[in-house]
Amino acid sequence: MVGSAAAVPVQPNANLNNDQLASRFLAQATFGPSPEAIAALRSAGYDYNAWIDLEIAKTPSYSAPLVTAALASGGITAIGNAQNRRARNQIIIGGSDQLRQRVAYSLSQIFVISDNNSAISNAAEGSCAYYDLLVRDCFTTFRQLLVDVTYSPMMGRYLNQYRNRKANPAMNTSADENYAREVEQLFSIGLYQLTPDGNYVTDPSGRPYESYTNTQITEFAKVFTGLTDEDHNPNPVGTGLGRTDFPSAKPNYTEPMKMWPGQHDVNTKSLHHYAGARKPDLPAGQTGDQDISDAIDNLVEHPNTAPFISRLLIQRLVTSNPSDAYVGRVSAKFVNNGQGQRGDMVAVIKAILLDPEARSVAFITDPEHGKLREPFVRLTHLLRAFHYQVTGTVLPYDLGSANENTLGQFPLAAPTVFNFYAPDYQPRGPIGDAGLFAPEFQIQNAVFGIATPNLYYSLVNTTLGSFSLDLSTQTALPDTAALLDNVDLLLTAGTLSATTRATILTALNGVTQAMVPNGSTLAQTRTRLAIYLVVSSPDFAIQK
Repeated sequence: MVGSAAAVPVQPNANLNNDQLASRFLAQATFGPSPEAIAALRSAGYDYNAWIDLEIAKTPSYSAPLVTAALASGGITAIGNAQNRRARNQIIIGGSDQLRQRVAYSLSQIFVISDNNSAISNAAEGSCAYYDLLVRDCFTTFRQLLVDVTYSPMMGRYLNQYRNRKANPAMNTSADENYAREVEQLFSIGLYQLTPDGNYVTDPSGRPYESYTNTQITEFAKVFTGLTDEDHNPNPVGTGLGRTDFPSAKPNYTEPMKMWPGQHDVNTKSLHHYAGARKPDLPAGQTGDQDISDAIDNLVEHPNTAPFISRLLIQRLVTSNPSDAYVGRVSAKFVNNGQGQRGDMVAVIKAILLDPEARSVAFITDPEHGKLREPFVRLTHLLRAFHYQVTGTVLPYDLGSANENTLGQFPLAAPTVFNFYAPDYQPRGPIGDAGLFAPEFQIQNAVFGIATPNLYYSLVNTTLGSFSLDLSTQTALPDTAALLDNVDLLLTAGTLSATTRATILTALNGVTQAMVPNGSTLAQTRTRLAIYLVVSSPDFAIQK
């Protein structure tokens, strides 16, 4: 990103051919470009808009059916974390609907649940069902997403709107505020009032205005009361005094929660009052489902939501420091897709991926543009680039629990609801000194800085869990220059700097037959070294 005065900055190559441009696009829009994906874009005339339309039309790949089928067949005896993770790996890495999977994964870092929480890890196929919800909804509307996340029994268990009871003055209890707080802070409007291009609205002293108060959290908490498991019982009977408490029911981890009127707060509720708000105050006596619907409208249509969510998605897909204009353009599409619809996710994703700040090669050499690749996405990129193979027949996409921990990041395994890293994280040193953000650096430390490249080394040279690479295409190339061109195309989209390229070529040309390990060839040894050196380079670490 930004080098110190004493450092020599790496200058990426920005003179790219069409295949390299396609690889760069696929690095943003998928879990890594494969030779076949680049060829498909070439056949389509490198029409990225048309490619997105084709991706949207693909049948979604879901993970929950994989684990339930494995259980039904006797291939596994129970569904736990390991089985859910393997199933998600299968659709993330191997799914043909790569854009959908990448967007769903990005959303999973906004609408966070975590299998580090026992309520999630012990919920059979529930965590896969939640991820599948994001896969299903990611090309619908933001409103649909927020509705389904709110009613998700997994989100309910993670943030406590599941069986959230209304206030009981006699017992001096009040509704749980956890989901009410996070749905505002993390899932919609954020902490501070924003302009349409994502800047803070400030008072005369420059201090940003907060976007909500604790009173509003309390009011929203009343909205999210009364939800419980769907049991398809047409005549449920309440429990407790007066039969108003939640009915007894078998836990349901996959279907949307339903409303139990006996525990929903039916009093008036005051939400956000802003220009154009349709229902800033909810009247007494509404049903619980109507209260939730109105509250979600109040959040989705809030002027903060478009810039807040737009910036988060740009950071996950393209760059950590989008310009105000970039955020503003995407935010405008969120507000109106051109046909009067708000929150059209397809319009938002197209706006992000097709924007000049995503596509123009001029930004490749801009030191403030780009992002540190996430550890998990670095690994999937490596797998997809070199024809990964898996062993095993039942849920075979197994990276191994020790390797998952070594990555420092894994889907649906964030340490808290705040994800693995904060969107406004500024590491100490040149990046922070320049006032720039670099979220992924929050989990990049000395331990992972060594351990993670070791994982890549294992995969390139032998195996990683049940995965290995097929490097036959690369070993058949005529010389080291052609080999490095191929690796550069697949891993760094042709952006390898002249310095990095010269250094790696020197290393490759220095490999002699005497250095070839038993069971290998000179071509295989050079190929493995080329891939490992590129995947360990700063050129690959930073997505440009």
